[in-house]
Amino acid sequence: MISKLKHPLLKSSLIYTFCDAINKAVPFIILPLLSYYLTPGDYGIVANFGVLLSIVTILIGLSVEGVIGVNFYKITKEELSKYIFNSLTLIIASTGIIFLFSYFFKYSIYSSLKIPYKYILLLILMAFSTTLTTINLALWRLEEKPFRFGVYQISQTILNVVISLLLVISFKMGWIGRIQGMFISAIIFGCFSLYLLFKRGYLQVKFDKTIRIAILSFSIPLIPHGLSLWFRSGIDRLYITNMYGEAANGLYATGFQFGIFITFLCMAFNNAFVPYLYKSLSEKDYETLQQNKAKLKKITFFGIISLAGLSVIFYFISVFILEAFFSNNYIDSKEFILWAIISQMFQGFYLFFVNYIFFVKKTKSLAVITFSVSMLQAILSYIMLHLLGPIGAAYSTVIVSIINFVCVAVYSEKVYKMNWVKIKI
Repeated sequence: MISKLKHPLLKSSLIYTFCDAINKAVPFIILPLLSYYLTPGDYGIVANFGVLLSIVTILIGLSVEGVIGVNFYKITKEELSKYIFNSLTLIIASTGIIFLFSYFFKYSIYSSLKIPYKYILLLILMAFSTTLTTINLALWRLEEKPFRFGVYQISQTILNVVISLLLVISFKMGWIGRIQGMFISAIIFGCFSLYLLFKRGYLQVKFDKTIRIAILSFSIPLIPHGLSLWFRSGIDRLYITNMYGEAANGLYATGFQFGIFITFLCMAFNNAFVPYLYKSLSEKDYETLQQNKAKLKKITFFGIISLAGLSVIFYFISVFILEAFFSNNYIDSKEFILWAIISQMFQGFYLFFVNYIFFVKKTKSLAVITFSVSMLQAILSYIMLHLLGPIGAAYSTVIVSIINFVCVAVYSEKVYKMNWVKIKI
């Protein structure tokens, strides 16, 4: 059926959606099973590990996949291979800096997240390996090879899950088993990704200071932008862990896991949408460009309407899943589900507009917007947690997601005129 679809965006989107659905669904499907072997406190530590992994990956990865994306259609493969090699030199350097930082602040990290230092070291290696895989996947996405992209992702997820279940259930290793399963799969696929980059001709060993400066000028402003995502999804968990304990954090994290239904749908579509958008906006002929822009506006309009409708459906599905399949120890997670889905819905709206800002390389201003909004999240969450308890963090997350979407949508129109108010359906 997919082969009969004429529109390349729709065809790629369906493939990405299917593959990403499997990739996201598998770890989510095992969550009810893990709920019988991991206490909410155990799951709270696993959630904190995931939060810290996100932070470290942002700092180590330097958003180099963004550099690759905006240059992919503009330079030769030989030049791109130089970009990727010099990106790897910067990634190695940033990894070394993070190792030093973690050593000097290991006690502070443990007191905040309850993760022993030896697992912090594993986490850093995992972040480095994840960055290698991200580069490899980004290239397949830009080459419009969604099947390879999807199969690779799914294979890593399956290995992750199999090892985790073996360690948690058979060897009764608790949260440690879950973390080790994540680590082993990340390392294996990171090494394989490095091999594939070399084999596919994307690693030309040539040190180039000019390229490294160009990469850093694009990437450094995106670090605050990337960290802003952590503030909106991670600072709450740090606060809850410190104010109410790991068990409360585990319940909160479980509730927000149900936002995954929206997340995977948005990211799968975005994986297909970004190359299509970049190619459409790169058109040199004025009339063709205007036609492309009209198509993009229609896609955005129908995408937003569809996402809003699906969010309502996903809420009722999520409540049913929690009540029917999870351990009773996790039933109190239900109060967070609605807010998780609303928050992710507005994050999906945001994705429709932020790529225009990437296209014109206005990353510095984007960083200012998203980081400023995330500072608001940090302040608002702290206040509302004190006043309302853990549910206050959920309220603040939704408020900030709405504000972030509005600010980015307005700014995208400023830097790249699309005349969104004039959409012909």
